Amino acid sequence: MVNFSNLDPILHYKLDPGEWGSNAPSSAAFSIGRVSTHEADNISRFKKQAIQKGCYVVSSSVSLNISKQGEYLAATSGKSQVIVYCPKKDENKYYKQLVPNINNQINQLKEQEKYTNNPVQKDEILKKIENLKFQKQAFKAIEQYAKDTTNISLIDFSA
Repeated sequence: MVNFSNLDPILHYKLDPGEWGSNAPSSAAFSIGRVSTHEADNISRFKKQAIQKGCYVVSSSVSLNISKQGEYLAATSGKSQVIVYCPKKDENKYYKQLVPNINNQINQLKEQEKYTNNPVQKDEILKKIENLKFQKQAFKAIEQYAKDTTNISLIDFSA
């Protein structure tokens, strides 16, 4: 006679100290969904905490430890990680001042370029202008990201 409990064993989980969530057991067949959902909830909680502190989430990742349990590949544990950047409070003012400053530098270089006859100098000036335009776009993207993540704070991630 076949013992079916060996084909789909029940896995028992242990939470890290202070970790939120359920440590309810799961069958091997449902373990990947169970562990990945738990880790995704951790990521959401970490992101919410970062946003509440005025920080930006730079990266997040989830990894699962998989092994054969009975007839299934099962998640025996998982790890979630979030990398957060927290700017100093005055740093946001600094970014807002950068774009007008870059615009002034671009305008000065354009004036210089008008009155320069040397092709090598003109080429160097044009390269500097392109570099400044790229910096300006990067700072605007950071500012937009900050606005977008601020709006996300209205969403409850703990569901």
